[in-house]
Amino acid sequence: MVALGAFALPQGAVLADDAEGAKGLFTRFGSYGRANVGFDADGNAPRDTNVIGHGPRLFEGSYVELEHFASLESGDGVRADVVMTLALFDPLAHYTGIYGGEGWALRNAYVRLHEDFTGISVWAGSRMYRGDDIYLLDYWPLDNLNTVGGGVRVPFRTFDFRAHVGVNRLEDAFQTQTLSVPALTFGSQDVVVLDRQRVIGSFRAQWSDDIGEDGLGMKAVAYAEAHQLPAGQSVPSELVGGGTAMYGIEESLENLDPEQGYVLGGQLGLFGFGPDSHLNLFARYASGLAAYGETGIPFGVNGLGSAEGASEFVVAFSGNWETSAFAVMGGGYLRMFADADGEDVDLDDVTEGGVVIRPLLFFGEHFQQGFEVSYQQLRPHGIDADGDAQRIPEVWQLSVMEVFSWLKGSYKRPQVRLVYTASLSNEAAQARFAEGDRRKPEDVEHFVGLSAEWWFNSSTY
Repeated sequence: MVALGAFALPQGAVLADDAEGAKGLFTRFGSYGRANVGFDADGNAPRDTNVIGHGPRLFEGSYVELEHFASLESGDGVRADVVMTLALFDPLAHYTGIYGGEGWALRNAYVRLHEDFTGISVWAGSRMYRGDDIYLLDYWPLDNLNTVGGGVRVPFRTFDFRAHVGVNRLEDAFQTQTLSVPALTFGSQDVVVLDRQRVIGSFRAQWSDDIGEDGLGMKAVAYAEAHQLPAGQSVPSELVGGGTAMYGIEESLENLDPEQGYVLGGQLGLFGFGPDSHLNLFARYASGLAAYGETGIPFGVNGLGSAEGASEFVVAFSGNWETSAFAVMGGGYLRMFADADGEDVDLDDVTEGGVVIRPLLFFGEHFQQGFEVSYQQLRPHGIDADGDAQRIPEVWQLSVMEVFSWLKGSYKRPQVRLVYTASLSNEAAQARFAEGDRRKPEDVEHFVGLSAEWWFNSSTY
């Protein structure tokens, strides 16, 4: 997200001159979070009516990040930053009555060393590693990686170069498989049959500079990723029951070929034409393994069981224009995905897209009258399961929001929002759910929600 650092709260400082070799230790607490409650027309919980992968964030669940940031100054121009971010996912305990659940995750745990004279920095650890987003869709269309690895940043005049290599691994049979087999003596023992991690490398080059008066600036980004998954062996799922191999492991192993993929993309941005104002245009092409996302499991594979041949193309925009009296936020994307099976008429191959606009009127420093209009469409490249038609789900969402904000501005937080939304779903959107499924939308549905959102001192936002 752009232009958020300007309103971060001042960091606290605790001097530690007695630390060996250290000039000072500076610490701060930061957080991003949202907490939502809502009702449908019957007083029950609201339902997500989005039909695309990145619909408007009005239907997002609650989510909280707690961050501790520590910066140590060496006294000779080298700074060490330690970042730890703990995240809590929806649902919150007050909603489920389950306290001490499994909704926690450590999203950042890394060290960054920065040299003041050259501006070069290196980092290693576990990190959310990403660029600009489409706020209204909560979507990073160009670069959004979550890996354990390391990287380097090299600034040079108006350029900024960044490279990174990291890994991730899913607890899924696509990457890991552990089976129980009879022990040589008594009982059973676990055998790790498959344990392969995906290696992801990324490179980002950015140019940015002032191009006019009053802070008007421009930037251009070139971006690339490479994905690599090594070969392995696994026991087919039909020969496994309850995590136990039904037959001898050696006789039933099948070979898994290595997988590769890549991403090429770019971004053009204009900023500084108003408070927190910006316009970003994105384009991204992904091939092979990378077309399924950084943690995606390939489906619709080719005749060799590989993701080779799959592709994804995304174009997107994000913007905010702000004055002293009003602001207009917007965003949208178009995504075209084809799996690796080579079939032109295929329900797995889709074109999807959405656009959202949010005007805001400012009344004083703390009250905002907001409106939001969005449209989304999912277009499968095949006919439905009945074989008689191509169903194209479409949804319009119209919202009115009363916003009480800490300060005036589109991106100023904390905020408390009261939101009314009318969601209009066509017949194809309704047909995604079976009869009797409470999630099945009606032609027009009405929702009311109360939400809080905040961010401060967060290195992630």
